[in-house]
Order: sequence, then C-alpha cells, then structure tokens
Amino acid sequence: MSGPGYYLPDVPYIMYFSGDYGIHGTYWHNNFGVPMSHGCVNLSIPDAEWAYNFAVVGTVVNVHD
Repeated sequence: MSGPGYYLPDVPYIMYFSGDYGIHGTYWHNNFGVPMSHGCVNLSIPDAEWAYNFAVVGTVVNVHD
C-alpha cells in the first residue's frame, strides 16, 4: 500500500502472498483480531517469526474474515 500513513520502516518477517499484500510482524499496534489493515495480515512479531521460519515458497495461504 502507499499513501499517507503507509510508510512503516523495517516491517519484520514479511511474506507476500498477492502483489503488495503480505503476512508480517506488526510493531505499531497490539489490536490483533481487529481489522487494522487494508489487506495485509498483521501478526505479533513472535507469531510472524514462527510463520516465516515455518513456511516455504509455495505454502498455501487462505485469508478470510
């Protein structure tokens, strides 16, 4: 994403699944389970680290509400 408020440096453990949409660690909020994004999946940093180390290229990703 781009535009005002979308420059966040050093986003940890990002794994893109469709264009600019990804699963990544989030240090700028702690409201997991509440919509806080325009398409990315925000995880706690420890959870994102686990997913990053677990997933290999080609891992199936299903994102839903």
